[in-house]
Amino acid sequence: MTTALVIENDPAEVLGRAGDWLAEAGMEFDVVRAHAGDVVPRTPGGHEALIALGGSRDAGWAEDLAGLLECAVADSTPTLALCSSAVLLAGAFGGVVEPSDEPNGPRMLAKRDAAGRDPLFGPAPMTLDVIRWRTRELVRLPDVATLLAGSPYGSLDAFRIGESAWGVQSHFEFTVDQLAGFGAFEEAALAKAAGVDEHIVETWRPILQRFARVAAGERRELPVLDA
Repeated sequence: MTTALVIENDPAEVLGRAGDWLAEAGMEFDVVRAHAGDVVPRTPGGHEALIALGGSRDAGWAEDLAGLLECAVADSTPTLALCSSAVLLAGAFGGVVEPSDEPNGPRMLAKRDAAGRDPLFGPAPMTLDVIRWRTRELVRLPDVATLLAGSPYGSLDAFRIGESAWGVQSHFEFTVDQLAGFGAFEEAALAKAAGVDEHIVETWRPILQRFARVAAGERRELPVLDA
């Protein structure tokens, strides 16, 4: 079994079904609930992976979390940062963020050429369904980052820093019922989310499980082109 350090920044934004997918691949979790007063550690502390969830925007511990993400990159701890934590990850290395008022809801991303040899995204479909839910947008990635997938409108949704730190600005971990409970989505957006949810599961479950295998030490070169 491998163990991931999970930073939970908001009681509503938990690992959810993504945790189930990772557990199926042999991963266990030590959860730091920063929103409840748990201290964000300075280092991954010997864990095989680090997962930083959404909800970290403007949090009082955001600087500590950014430092933890930098440390994880420095010591090559496999890292997955979602939503606002992905923004923190990029910002820690020089990424640029601007406010965004685009509507929330389903989006389709397209893989970039660099994703062909990426351990997580290499075997993934060329198009990836996600749920957009954010008020800030990465408009420039740091020089050390590799863009893996974005929208036709130029979003920088999925990227990697170094060899083993991935950021994803959008969501895949929430069910439609969870999205409805957030109160941030119009009925039309929720209906569209329900229509693509099976595709989200089919696409992102294998990606997350490849992350678990990378954390367990499995690294193999993937073909440039999808099978």
